[in-house]
Amino acid sequence: MNNDKKFTVMVVDDVQENIDILVTVLGIQYNVTMAMDGKSALAHIAKELPDLILLDIMMPEMDGFEVCRQLKSQADTKDIPIIFLTAKTDGKSIVEGFQAGVVDYITKPFNVTELLVRVKTQLEISHSRREMTRINARLEHLTIHDDLTGLYNTRYLYEALYQLIEQSKAENRSFALLFMDIDNFKHVVDTYGHLNGNRALREIAETIMESISKPCYGVAYGGDEFVIVLPGFNKEQAIKTTESIRTRMKETTYLGSEGCNVKLSASFGIAAYPDDATEARALLKLADQLMFRIKETSKDAIGCLSNTSGSDQPQPPSTLMN
Repeated sequence: MNNDKKFTVMVVDDVQENIDILVTVLGIQYNVTMAMDGKSALAHIAKELPDLILLDIMMPEMDGFEVCRQLKSQADTKDIPIIFLTAKTDGKSIVEGFQAGVVDYITKPFNVTELLVRVKTQLEISHSRREMTRINARLEHLTIHDDLTGLYNTRYLYEALYQLIEQSKAENRSFALLFMDIDNFKHVVDTYGHLNGNRALREIAETIMESISKPCYGVAYGGDEFVIVLPGFNKEQAIKTTESIRTRMKETTYLGSEGCNVKLSASFGIAAYPDDATEARALLKLADQLMFRIKETSKDAIGCLSNTSGSDQPQPPSTLMN
């Protein structure tokens, strides 16, 4: 269990003497909050989530069973461990409590040592589950995201493109994708080092994300290459978005926090579905080829096929120059 954090335990009991004892016992190790009835407890929990709740069953107006059921029915509170602290030890009450979602029972009058051990155990279990959930979420994130830039990775790109093609075909909609390569990026790495090169790539990813909005998304394709997917966009709209990214890059100073003040540009290739190609790899290949032609000639420009070409094969690109 994380020793850097002092956990919060909430005590809910309608007898002040019981609360005083529990606050004294638990206050040495934990932050302790309290309430003397179910409604007050729910109101307090809505504002500040405890890590564990010690809950009396027999209380006026709203008993512990109902408090527990309400907490377990809400997304924000359903995972808070609840221990019943009660004199009711009949089988029916115990079954009803576990059905409502409690994790343990402590009977009154309670043994202090037993109480502390049970509270500590449930906090450790709860903490371990949260950590496992966090780790699993991180691993799931990394399966489809690039760890350096935070953009999607190529694994996600290929799966998402196939789905987008099927959806666009069914809805008779267009989409476009951009292939983007940073101009003279090797010079940046050679001059400022690999760590600063990585920082620059992260900052370029931020430029991309600032230039688009959902459902559009960016992909770290490899090295200093990026792909931007624009669902629902035709070629004209894609050109406009690409110009926005290109302009924003030229207006941005990169690595300023490192005192380097680097100016960067990029070369772009645009491919549109269904005008230019109707298959994922063909679209990517075409956008890549159009981008590469820009790299070989002018750089810092945008390459795309004319809408009148009528061919899926690469043609001399229309080029939007600086």
